[in-house]
Amino acid sequence: MKRNFPFTIRQVAKILDLKIRYDNQENGNLDVDCPFCKKKSKLNLNAAENIYRCNYCDEKGGMVVLYAKIIGVSNAVAYREICEILGSSGKLNMADCDDASPLTASRADADTVHQTYFMLFSMLSLAKPHRDELLERGLSDEQIDSFNFKSVPAFGQQSLCAKLLQSGCTLEGVPGFYKENDQWNVKLKAPGILLPVCGIDGKIAGLQVRLSNPVNGRKYIWVSSVGLESGTSSGAPVHFVGDPTAKRIYVTDGPLKGTVAHVLSGHTFVCLPGIKSLSGLDNLLLCLKANGTTEVIEAFNLNKLTDKQTGESAAKLREKAQIYGFKVTSAVWGDKSLGSVDEYFLHRAREKKNHVYNVDINAAVAV
Repeated sequence: MKRNFPFTIRQVAKILDLKIRYDNQENGNLDVDCPFCKKKSKLNLNAAENIYRCNYCDEKGGMVVLYAKIIGVSNAVAYREICEILGSSGKLNMADCDDASPLTASRADADTVHQTYFMLFSMLSLAKPHRDELLERGLSDEQIDSFNFKSVPAFGQQSLCAKLLQSGCTLEGVPGFYKENDQWNVKLKAPGILLPVCGIDGKIAGLQVRLSNPVNGRKYIWVSSVGLESGTSSGAPVHFVGDPTAKRIYVTDGPLKGTVAHVLSGHTFVCLPGIKSLSGLDNLLLCLKANGTTEVIEAFNLNKLTDKQTGESAAKLREKAQIYGFKVTSAVWGDKSLGSVDEYFLHRAREKKNHVYNVDINAAVAV
């Protein structure tokens, strides 16, 4: 049974700012640059069915899935965000969508985004409950401070924006910032830990919040202002922590998880925004290849052995790394109570501290 959505795939493409190469005026179909394999004009958007398919990498699905994969959220969250951007009902006059100047701004360049976020973090503090939470995960006070973790401020968002502007920072086009009644504001409302998401160059490319009170099981949200005046989408940047010239790198999902695992193990981690979000990985793998990396270790949660979706995503990651010529292995361990790679390394660190060595390692690669 075909579902009647309050929006179209053309509107979703506009929200995502996909590069249109061909617009078929007869049937409304679009050919755009594929955000997954980066091939020009290979992603076809079917206006009649509101589905997409890449003729090169064969990524396919519905328009909600398209948004969810690119932004790195669940399908349910993707639907809600699209409706929020287009209005409370999700309805938007197509003439307005096609002809009016969009509220959303173009994303600022990488240096501008980094500078604004860096200054923002310098103005924030970390609440004791959040520090205690990070300490419990195995980080030291010095490490917490060095990675610049902060708390989402309870109030004063407009005041922060004014201070940033006074410091010479640019807010337009930086994800999270937007104008409201001609005043700059930042979409930092839900309480939690504010996490910088950094590229291999060390620049902050995006912000995540680890929510103090998860919503519908969702623990993390991106700081985004897509659809708001002078705002823009967060996208789904990949987080990198460690040595850019490491011979061996680990790949997991989640910036905080990967950062903790890096601190506890000393290994270099590439942290995807989600287990299904592989679209931003290609350029990073090419860069690592040029830097001398030879081995990629897939380190998704241990439920990849029993959960079909996680297992399929882990397999796709390994396949992608193999295409680029890396030696690829999958990290597993015997103690099933340690579900994630950071939990595993924390357990090892505590055993080492207590001079106990009982961790049952049963791995395709010794982690």
